[in-house]
Amino acid sequence: MNFNDIESRFPYIGVSTFYGYPNSKDLNETDVAIVGVPFDHGTTNRPGARFGPRSIRTASQNYGIYLNEFGAFDSELKRNILGGVNIVDYGDVPILPTHTKTNMKMINSTFKKIVDAGVFPVAFGGDHTVTYPIVKAFKKPLDIVHFDTHLDFVDGTENLKFSHSNPLKRVSEIENINNITQIGIRGFTDKIENYDESKNYGSKIITASEVMDRGTAWVLDQIPESDNIYVTLDIDVLDPSIAPGTGTPEPGGLTYNQLKDILTNLTNKGEILGFDLVEVNPLFDLSEITSLTAARLCFDFLGSIF
Repeated sequence: MNFNDIESRFPYIGVSTFYGYPNSKDLNETDVAIVGVPFDHGTTNRPGARFGPRSIRTASQNYGIYLNEFGAFDSELKRNILGGVNIVDYGDVPILPTHTKTNMKMINSTFKKIVDAGVFPVAFGGDHTVTYPIVKAFKKPLDIVHFDTHLDFVDGTENLKFSHSNPLKRVSEIENINNITQIGIRGFTDKIENYDESKNYGSKIITASEVMDRGTAWVLDQIPESDNIYVTLDIDVLDPSIAPGTGTPEPGGLTYNQLKDILTNLTNKGEILGFDLVEVNPLFDLSEITSLTAARLCFDFLGSIF
């Protein structure tokens, strides 16, 4: 990135990449690869999350102008973050319409290449179905920290084996998965059998009201320490007043500051190996607020890791 050529980094000029980072598939000497996964064939209600990666990238351009060779200055932390971190926008996984199983393989192979290269993957969905093939790309034992309104533990029939209602159920079936912590759960869309199945697996379930009542420090205390952590974040964990652009919004969600506080302190629990942010649906967004929030949360989280 040419930090001195500030004109080329204005948000309305050039090709939209995440924060203006270079578009590249060269993983040599790369620390972080941003990957779009424009898949929403697993959506059970309002489609449109396939446009999420593009909308997050476009929204992130509003922040990218403030980057320089030292990263970006965080006024609250009173220091620069992500200085010297080599980040590339890897582009999108090629998605074939209506070919769900083929797409699962394509997603998995893309992230396996990134993980095997020792590069930190960040995925932008797309609906939550994409988490399963991404997690399968990791060989190391993993703990999962899952932010969501919904448990996503529906078993499903063979025809609905892969959907955004069951990625955590599918993830729980992967051999190298240890603990699952689910944060922000609320509403009426989960059935008792889904709740019981998640609990019987051993998941730690933390409701949105518990986050409100007990605070983020308590939430962090509930998350087990681990050698390796993968984070999956459904944007609907946030209150729809700040994240309306999603397929299945639910009142009573977390605030930006609550979510940011939990995310940026997860590094105290173990090494973060990867991250996905899913279910941003710009077709239902207002003034890009959901995409802007998603872009900022991702930057905040990466700044706490590197």
